[in-house]
Amino acid sequence: MHKTPFLLAALATLLLCAWPLSAQSDSWLDWMAELELLQSEAERQERSGAPLDAVRSRASAVADEMRTWTAAHPDVEASVPVLSGDDVSGWIGSLLEAARGIARSGGNSPFNLGRVEVNVSAAVPQTPTAVSVGQEEMRARNILTVPQALTLTPGVTLQRIGPRNETGVFVRGFDVRQVPFYIDGIPVYVPYDGYVDLDRFTTFDVAEVQVSKGFTSPLYGPNAIGGAINLVTKAPTEPLHLDLGAGWTSGRTWNGYANVGSRFERFWLQGGLNAMDSDYTPLSGDFQTNALQPTQERLNSYRHDVKGSFKVAWTPHGSDQYVFSYLNQQGEKGNPPYAGADPNVRVRYWQWPQWDKEGFYFSANKGLGETSYLRARLYYDKFDNYLQSFDDGTYTTQTRPYAFNSPYNDDTYGSILELGTGALARQTVKGSFYFKDDTHREGNVGEPERSFRDQSFSWGGEDTIQLSRRSSAVVGFSADYLTVRQAQDFQDGRILAFPTSSVWAFNPQAAIFYGVSGAGRARLSFARKTRLPTIKDRYSYRLGQAIPNPDLDREVSNNFEVGYSHTLWRTTTVDAAGFWNEIEDSVQAVYIETNLFQLRNVGAARNRGAEFSVRSQLRPNLQVWMNYTYLDRKYKSAPTLTPVDTPRHQTYGAVTWRPLGRLSLLADLRYEAGRYGNNPAGALFLAPQFANVGFNGTVTLGRGLELQAGLTNLLDRNYFLVEGYPEPGRSGFANLRYRF
Repeated sequence: MHKTPFLLAALATLLLCAWPLSAQSDSWLDWMAELELLQSEAERQERSGAPLDAVRSRASAVADEMRTWTAAHPDVEASVPVLSGDDVSGWIGSLLEAARGIARSGGNSPFNLGRVEVNVSAAVPQTPTAVSVGQEEMRARNILTVPQALTLTPGVTLQRIGPRNETGVFVRGFDVRQVPFYIDGIPVYVPYDGYVDLDRFTTFDVAEVQVSKGFTSPLYGPNAIGGAINLVTKAPTEPLHLDLGAGWTSGRTWNGYANVGSRFERFWLQGGLNAMDSDYTPLSGDFQTNALQPTQERLNSYRHDVKGSFKVAWTPHGSDQYVFSYLNQQGEKGNPPYAGADPNVRVRYWQWPQWDKEGFYFSANKGLGETSYLRARLYYDKFDNYLQSFDDGTYTTQTRPYAFNSPYNDDTYGSILELGTGALARQTVKGSFYFKDDTHREGNVGEPERSFRDQSFSWGGEDTIQLSRRSSAVVGFSADYLTVRQAQDFQDGRILAFPTSSVWAFNPQAAIFYGVSGAGRARLSFARKTRLPTIKDRYSYRLGQAIPNPDLDREVSNNFEVGYSHTLWRTTTVDAAGFWNEIEDSVQAVYIETNLFQLRNVGAARNRGAEFSVRSQLRPNLQVWMNYTYLDRKYKSAPTLTPVDTPRHQTYGAVTWRPLGRLSLLADLRYEAGRYGNNPAGALFLAPQFANVGFNGTVTLGRGLELQAGLTNLLDRNYFLVEGYPEPGRSGFANLRYRF
């Protein structure tokens, strides 16, 4: 693991050797601006009866440019429509939808089969209910891990699970168990509890991060009660594509990556290798050291992660594509101990010497005529984790009653089939079948191994209907089924069988979208979503504090959203949304006696809030980006309890200025207030409000080669999200990158 600096040196050498090569431009942004203007002009001229020859000619020129681009990038699924009849305004609207689809790729080369919410035909435009963060946005902010990327999206809040040194997110008040995590459309989570440590997933080979909130396509499968998160990885569009980089961050942290791809007439290859190695997390100079944390170098906060992956694809003709993917991720991490002042907290001395994941995936797309397709994803994932608990901060002895060695050996396999057609007039119809088989094995060293096995199924359908030139609707439905195949108990030195059970869930949803004066779009949606219980929910004793409940049922949420987006003056886009989620039968701990509870479906809750975002190109060299989220959560079944881990107010803002052609400066600010939490002893606390400021500069050294340097937490603010687990202080970073 500690060979990372040698890898970085090799990558830096490759960067310097590749200096003379060139990069690509962002034509799709110009198309969108031009088409938005032409659509408004066409509507005005249609109302006045004026001729449309000039508008038609300019739109045809844009369409020709788009066709040239899509011919050179066959992996980006984009159909450029032709004018049919005299509906010039409607045709321009379809061109704009196609341009937006290309823009959602970030102008990059995302693996198109990895997307879930993709339109079949540009003739039936659907306003996306998902938002995306592209690679350029992540790299401009030195975002190295997935949680950091997700929090650029309004409605998404960072979650620190301090006692386990894990990072998750809340999406409109739903945690990662209720917002499943996917890579290229394939579900990725630990089968035992539905959680996944998002900090283990880096962004070096990610083309875009998609976030669906509330209204989520039934094609995702079960458990998307609060939305879904999908990472879309890279795929090449050129005969040779190189993406190389190396970086340094405070805390003796190094990272390096190499992504190489090549596309030929009938096949393509994509491979990647990346690593991150950190000795410690630097704390703020204002942090008051104590016996548990005697220095500004956070104890036991190291991490070592290496990931390799490759894809091999055969593209015989048209949209047909068959892709085999392999991923191997190996990591280890420390678990910083509690560093607060509550004497009731029992300090954990944990380390994770193994956090490994290996995956084999097959994705295929078969065109069926001009307007239909059959898509399949097959996968097998293996998770190997090892947790050690020690006596004290020396991490050398295991003699105390709470010391243990706990290996986890989980695996999952499954398939997702999807059939879609645009053959019906003004409609796009999709159907899906989802199957997943999860196995969890556990048992401390010296104990017999216990095994748990679940199987889940989902049948989904979705119909997108063009109601008129300005309006469309989406209706969908899914049926989910979970059955327990095996569950083993360990009592008095014997392996016994737990009772098994099955659960059904049904999920209808509908949405309507309406275009306002060419530049505005209104949306209204309803989705009834569910989450099926996990193995841990039903069968865990939770270190002697819980009684298992094999009959635990599904959670339900009725999600409502109203929203509006508008483009102003060709340079500014604003979006506003209000949401209301009514949650029924939520899983809640019911205490039977002191320090002994059982999880039951007795909870009722309500999440409501609002989101606002704006992006503006104020001048050719000046861009502003800002979003704000308000979130109000309430436990209706226990109104005296305080919802934790989500702030009431959260704001992110960034300004990008290019004073020179080769130099770009970016300053950003993140503010949050109103976050309550529980420390490891269960004490309720209110986290202090904070404003975190960052600044960096990027200079282009040559064609495709750039150097970036900057600071995070510029003011060295001492703050925390979980009491006793301080966040990083001021940190510097520097990166050298090359793309061809």
